[in-house]
Amino acid sequence: MPRVVASPAPVRRASSRRTQPPPADIDANPERNPDVQDAQSALRASPDAEREEKNAAGTGGRVKAPRKSATVSTPKKSIKVSESDSSLSEMSDVEPPTPVVSTSAKTVGTKKQAAKKTDNQVEADPEAEAEGDEDADPEELTAAMMRPPAVNSSYLPLPWKGRLGYACLNTYLRQATPPVFSSRTCRIASILEHRHPLKDPTQPEHATKNRPDKNQPADVARGQAYVEALGVANAKDIAKMLRWNDRYNIKFLRLSSEMFPFASHEVYGYKLAPFASEALAEAGRVAAELGHRLTTHPGQFTQLGSPRPEVITAAIRDLEYHCELLELLNLPPQLDRDAVMILHMGGVFGDKAATIARFKENYARLPQKIKDRLVLENDDVCYTVHDLLPVCEELNIPLVLDYHHNNILFDADKIREGTLDIMELYPRIKATWDKKGITQKMHYSEPCPGAITARQRRKHSPRVYTLPPCAQDMDLMIEAKDKEQAVFEVMRTLRLPGHEKINDVLPYVRLDENKPWKPPKKKKTPKKKKAAEGEEDLPEEPEPQPPAVVPEEEVAMGGPDNRVYWHVGFEEWLRPKKREVKPRDPEKASLRQRKLLKEGPRRQPGRQLARLALKLAAQKDQSRPKLLLRQEILPRSRLGSRSPSTTRARPRRQSQRVHLLARKRTLNQRC
Repeated sequence: MPRVVASPAPVRRASSRRTQPPPADIDANPERNPDVQDAQSALRASPDAEREEKNAAGTGGRVKAPRKSATVSTPKKSIKVSESDSSLSEMSDVEPPTPVVSTSAKTVGTKKQAAKKTDNQVEADPEAEAEGDEDADPEELTAAMMRPPAVNSSYLPLPWKGRLGYACLNTYLRQATPPVFSSRTCRIASILEHRHPLKDPTQPEHATKNRPDKNQPADVARGQAYVEALGVANAKDIAKMLRWNDRYNIKFLRLSSEMFPFASHEVYGYKLAPFASEALAEAGRVAAELGHRLTTHPGQFTQLGSPRPEVITAAIRDLEYHCELLELLNLPPQLDRDAVMILHMGGVFGDKAATIARFKENYARLPQKIKDRLVLENDDVCYTVHDLLPVCEELNIPLVLDYHHNNILFDADKIREGTLDIMELYPRIKATWDKKGITQKMHYSEPCPGAITARQRRKHSPRVYTLPPCAQDMDLMIEAKDKEQAVFEVMRTLRLPGHEKINDVLPYVRLDENKPWKPPKKKKTPKKKKAAEGEEDLPEEPEPQPPAVVPEEEVAMGGPDNRVYWHVGFEEWLRPKKREVKPRDPEKASLRQRKLLKEGPRRQPGRQLARLALKLAAQKDQSRPKLLLRQEILPRSRLGSRSPSTTRARPRRQSQRVHLLARKRTLNQRC
């Protein structure tokens, strides 16, 4: 019997007391405020889609070795653990995938992008979860080519009656002016810096002109007000995102786990009530009005099966934060039950059975409010559907089926790759949801085109073009890099309800924003000749009028023609076109250089005369320092102040030459 590690009592996060100052009045636009950053997890297709490799220097040079799995084999690849300010990432137990063919597979691919370190943060590439562009190992590639073909079902759930959704970020709203998104975050260094008052408290903060003054005493409450202001700005944008989704028949949204930065941190954590209660309640009211489902997905570092007590403590703290976030939405009963928290089992830690036993032990000690929302999802590294389904049936936990993960990691002795055989488990999976009265949901994504090996197929495709063989009335989360555009792609391809509302964007033009308007300058026309007698004057052209003002509720909603769809790879069309600076014609540049060489250096009489005077003075009086002579002669001559460009550009007249000759004689007499 494996030894079960008792989980320690969860550490209660710091309470946001009413005596603290209200959230600060900050500029939450990342275009103007460099301290505000995009949460990297919101940019990914899924929270578990990226696993950054720990820096050896930051972890004492310790890198975890691959551990063998008890299920189907998958290719070898070192897991990348994100270096962030999160307390969960510092004590993560992320397991690497198991090797597929050989334990000595070559490490290939030298095109990995180096993460840029800034103080306590590493900006990771959201596409680094699979490295699909790298060359595969020959042995790994051969094994992947020899695997049996996938057996897929031909069933399409049409006509579609369920809810389609995407995760965390809306690309169209993110590129709006001002941007609308709920994943603003910052660095811990920014929180510590904003504990100091501004240099000029009467003026708003500026990126360079009015920064926090570190010479003044710090106040913890002031830094807390700063990070709370980011969270409130994120929460207020949820209502806009929900109304945008409802216009285009999207009824499902996953909220970003980083909506409130560092809320579950061991040191800098805080409670969401009361400062965020009003903003979250408004978002919940809009969701209830539109029948919109909201869920969350804690990241890969939230693991209840870890053998390390500190990881369990951090995981429970993170689940409490997500649970409080969903509670403050004040949703109606059914939508509140549907607001679940999706979790992965995590790593196997050398013994899958012992890990599952630890999970059961720690799950039993969770508060009931967390148990009511917790659901499990199969992954593409360690745990298959057959591993989790018995656990879910025993503990009364709903199971989320992820088709993309199931096609990569499955029990080969029970089912085949594809969507056909897994349909035999549909009744058992649905029963885990019906027991709690929660609307069933599934996850769907597709591998990138050209992916062959399991390591390459882990990377999510930017778009999806079909639906899995699921029930027609269930909720389906589309996990893709292009977010809402992937939902539009499915709607357009299969002519799902709402596809007729979606039109293509105009390149670099947005007609749903209020931009500053300046009347065009009037063209200057030459004086007209006097008109002949009896000839009438021409009518004057009407003055240009400013464009119509877009109402606040219609800003960034797609305009009258609903132009919100951009084709794959053309996200740049959502912003104004950048000014292109044409490079200098090399032929013209070479001609100019040859011309200058032919003419030779032009004379500079003023500078030459000043140097001559200084030289003569030094020869006549060698006892005086040369620096004093320079200070006496050059200011009086005023001949060394002209730059070479002005000397060349200004032609010398005859009077100037006479003056220079006279000045030269005077200087010679003085010397």
